[in-house]
Amino acid sequence: MKKYFFYIIIFLCFSCEKVIDIDTDYSDERIVIDATVFKKLNEKFATSIVRVSTTAPFFSENNTEINNAKVFIKTQKGKVTLNYNTEKKYYSNTIDFSDYEEDYEISIDYDGQSYFSSEKLIKIPPIESVTFGNRKSLNTDEVELLVTFTDPKGVGDYYLWKFGPFGVDNKYDYLVSRDLYIDGNQFTFSFFIDKTKYFNYDEYVNIEISGLTDEGYNYLNILTAQAGAQSGRPFSTASSVIKGNIINQSNPEKFPLGYYRVSEFDYFRLSKKDAPDGTFD
Repeated sequence: MKKYFFYIIIFLCFSCEKVIDIDTDYSDERIVIDATVFKKLNEKFATSIVRVSTTAPFFSENNTEINNAKVFIKTQKGKVTLNYNTEKKYYSNTIDFSDYEEDYEISIDYDGQSYFSSEKLIKIPPIESVTFGNRKSLNTDEVELLVTFTDPKGVGDYYLWKFGPFGVDNKYDYLVSRDLYIDGNQFTFSFFIDKTKYFNYDEYVNIEISGLTDEGYNYLNILTAQAGAQSGRPFSTASSVIKGNIINQSNPEKFPLGYYRVSEFDYFRLSKKDAPDGTFD
């Protein structure tokens, strides 16, 4: 193995002018749908944001966003058309909220194919408090946050937590959780974030809670596990294609990638000024 590796190094050093074509074995193009209906806790209107794109080869620099699909959300009050925002590159609109038993049916028509999914709005508890903790991380750039909320009793809840700057298109740290051992109780958990990443250009960090179904919880856990297993290996093959909750009514075997979520959300903004002395020195 060492001798083989040495020969490769010699070849690369003395043959730099030769172009090498790499076959990435790409043949299964699929549509990707990232769809969310979210409603702020205690408000009467929900917002829907849907991103539609296609998969592409690893080295492709082509734009994969789809801007000419027909996207609808249907509720008991009627059908709402989602309009494409050319700047933000997603479809969106506002939807009236009626009750938690209402079905939010999404339909996407593109290139002769019809995609569909239906979910109910997930109710979530409010975030009661977020404070800075005093525990230190092995990573000196990290700071501890203590998040407190009360889990509703007997519901069987699953949560998606986001930590990061405020805004739809910002990057976050994510945490999925369930109420297996905290059902019906007030609970405080600890989470460490990178203070140089989130507080370097902003005075606040945003902590957000939203709900997940059992299927959504499992989907995100599998997705996270596969992403972690392939970390640092851009040419590795995924363990499997992860099927979400959106179906292709025209061709069930050609199902889309992605997921459709419908949930309330609540958030808490924590100021840098509330940190213990010396945290950001």
